[in-house]
Amino acid sequence: MSAQYQEFTDGVMRRASVPTTQEAREASTHALESLAQHLDGLDREQVASVLPPTLRDAVVGESSTPEGSTAPDLVQEMSRRASCPPERARYLLEAVLSEIVTADPALGDSLRHRLPQEFAPLFTAPGQGAPPDLNAAAAENKPRPLDPDELERALGQLENWRGSTAGIAREISLPQDRQRPLLARVRAAEEELSHHVNVTHPGADLVRFEVRTRSLGSVTELDMRLAARIDEAVRAVGSGG
Repeated sequence: MSAQYQEFTDGVMRRASVPTTQEAREASTHALESLAQHLDGLDREQVASVLPPTLRDAVVGESSTPEGSTAPDLVQEMSRRASCPPERARYLLEAVLSEIVTADPALGDSLRHRLPQEFAPLFTAPGQGAPPDLNAAAAENKPRPLDPDELERALGQLENWRGSTAGIAREISLPQDRQRPLLARVRAAEEELSHHVNVTHPGADLVRFEVRTRSLGSVTELDMRLAARIDEAVRAVGSGG
């Protein structure tokens, strides 16, 4: 079964210390396109089979020249595609390739055995934190968890949200014919903020929204911004918008 897109990109975000889903997707695309240059057709198909559908073209759409390929060649290709230094390129490759191993350990073992031995370390997750030259940027861009007092004040600005620093939720009652336009507005907010909300339906006329920054296991300022956008969507749909 292929990995879900959000699960895969969340894993890359966590491993590569990138702050947004968009950056995780770009890193994944560049890494997969680079890897495809070093795989034959069968290996590319096997990798594609465990990827989310939106990332598969990065592998199957690339022609490969596996003969004589080396790990430095792969890192250099990643550096060129991602327009970053080789040290950062290697870090991103490790993040993406180790996420593939998590999605399908058997495939990871197969690739490690089929590729030259020097490729093996690239399938191991990078160390904790970003490379030294990126620590400051990562700290600046990474969402910051809210402490309990900050969360209490922030919840006071929202409508009927409840929870803790581990996650917040809001449940609304809405006729089913109004749920589709509501969810369309929520999805647009997700795209704009590059952040995800978990939506469930406890009952036919009930919609439950849950937000937290999964890579940190906590509620962040980004979660509060998304919750506020959900409130706006509820008001718009509830008033007939």
